[in-house]
Amino acid sequence: MNGLRLTAGVVVLPLLVSRLPTPDFNTYFVFLSLSSLVPILDLGFSTSIGRAVSYAMGGARELRPQGYVPEPGAAGPNRELLWRLLHTTRALYRLLTLGALVFLGTLGTWAVARAVPQTSQPGVTWLAWGLTLLSILWEIYTGWWNVFLRGMDRVLSSTRQITLAQVIKILLSCSLLLAGGGLLSVPLAGLVGSLVQRTLARREVLAALGPESGAADPVTVRRLIAALWPNSWRVGLQLFSFYLAGQANTLICLPALGLEASGRYGFTLQLLTICSGMAQVWTSVKWPYLGQLRIRQDLEGMRRVVWPRIWLQYLTYAGLAAAVAGVVPWLLERWQPDKQLLPMPWLGLLALHGFLEMNYIFWGTLISTENRTPFTWPIIASNLLSFALVLALLRFSSLGLGALVLAPLVVHGAYNHWKWPREGARSLGTTYWRFLIGGPRAGEVTR
Repeated sequence: MNGLRLTAGVVVLPLLVSRLPTPDFNTYFVFLSLSSLVPILDLGFSTSIGRAVSYAMGGARELRPQGYVPEPGAAGPNRELLWRLLHTTRALYRLLTLGALVFLGTLGTWAVARAVPQTSQPGVTWLAWGLTLLSILWEIYTGWWNVFLRGMDRVLSSTRQITLAQVIKILLSCSLLLAGGGLLSVPLAGLVGSLVQRTLARREVLAALGPESGAADPVTVRRLIAALWPNSWRVGLQLFSFYLAGQANTLICLPALGLEASGRYGFTLQLLTICSGMAQVWTSVKWPYLGQLRIRQDLEGMRRVVWPRIWLQYLTYAGLAAAVAGVVPWLLERWQPDKQLLPMPWLGLLALHGFLEMNYIFWGTLISTENRTPFTWPIIASNLLSFALVLALLRFSSLGLGALVLAPLVVHGAYNHWKWPREGARSLGTTYWRFLIGGPRAGEVTR
């Protein structure tokens, strides 16, 4: 699945470059930036819903706004609670879709209107924006079916469906671009892929739930939304801070350093982000199952699942990052000498920050299986402080691009890089280094 995401950039982007006039190509990135708001418009509910579904699959009898009620003797899924969650999720995402329509319909239309007069076919551009908006709204309204499926620990089915949708999107985008579809190509392909994915996910979820049970009255819906909201808004705000920090660095800091410097930093960051995404595959597929183990208070079982996979995650990232640092510069020098990565040691420090960030995000996610997010405000504050430090270093030092590397490493290193791995290990009943070195049986630490 991650490989296909990379393929989309390698295959579709060159076609966009060759098939779209420059104004249309620039407008495509306006569409893309608006589409990237989808996780933020979700308001963090998908994370809370996935965790709640995993609790219900573990036998939970009730959901709390903070924390959880252990069910060590649970024999199987609580299907009544699962059905109540499904009805609640459907009602919730109707409201989120309406909110997204108002927000994007206003902001997006204003942003696109500024670019339309410069495009080759203004009428087609407006039609493409309409398709893009429809695709975004459809993704918000129906994407929760796949979240529900993953929460039920149907990770393999979920991944197969996402992969199939991605294949359809890539093939259809390429076909339409080659046929002269222009700006209509990618949003139309995305809409078709989402339709296929939603159909398959809905069918499997309903089949797995069995005969319908659980009340769907407005009081039950409001009660469950109230239980999901406290942690949802925290996650949503955290995602917004990451989005804001990334956009601010791109829109303000990098242009001030020049186009060549922007390209070197962006290229390096993209490669290391791919390394992190590929490494996290080892652990991301186990979150639904870990949620079930958490509700059953099976800490030993959680340690057995986590230990080999966290080491695989570490080693995978280290191997891929080493390849980026050691092989990619040589390949670029040989085949594309006009393109470069960051110089050493900035590349090494950025890779180190990527590893430490991946690590604290993992342990923070593990803490969130307890239905609490104590890391929200420290991460938000660190993102804002990191951005402020970047501006200060650019203004008062000669670090140049190094400011964008050093600032997040220093700021997050002061707290997040060590705090959440330690707290995450304590949630498993052990300590960080004891667990890593001693293996899954290294437990029994008093919290």
